[in-house]
Amino acid sequence: MRDGFIRLIVTTNFDRLMENALRDESVEPTVVASVDALAGAVPLAHSQCFVLKLHGDYKDVRSLNTDEELVSYPGEYDRLLDRIFDEFGLIVCGWSGEWDHALRAAILRCPNRRYSMFWAARDGGVTPRADDLVKYRQGIVIPITDADSFFGALQQRVEVLCKREICRT
Repeated sequence: MRDGFIRLIVTTNFDRLMENALRDESVEPTVVASVDALAGAVPLAHSQCFVLKLHGDYKDVRSLNTDEELVSYPGEYDRLLDRIFDEFGLIVCGWSGEWDHALRAAILRCPNRRYSMFWAARDGGVTPRADDLVKYRQGIVIPITDADSFFGALQQRVEVLCKREICRT
């Protein structure tokens, strides 16, 4: 994110670890954890770092957590997710694909596959529902041991490509 290769994070986590880690790297994120925050947020196209916290924030009592609450999202979130899954590639890490019905529905709603989907899973094992999403999006499952090692190795590979002037920031 600091170098502009990733500009958007969609998370189901309530904590603020992502935002804190970004700030530790001198990246100030646009954080959207509610529909009213979305209404006042900088548009995706103008944000260096956009963090969408689909389930809310732990300090906000309106967070979504139960099966009943995760059946559907507000229309504003659905429209944003439709744009995200249409206009961005997707790296999934740390989500089983099992419990968030609305997020699964948003991924399945996207009619095109113009950008790739990569699903990082411990030892390459994905749940049946995750496998359905991977197949639908014609994604690739990447076996990993843990998220830190995966993203660290990804960062190193991107940096090597940049040193060889294969990529641009």
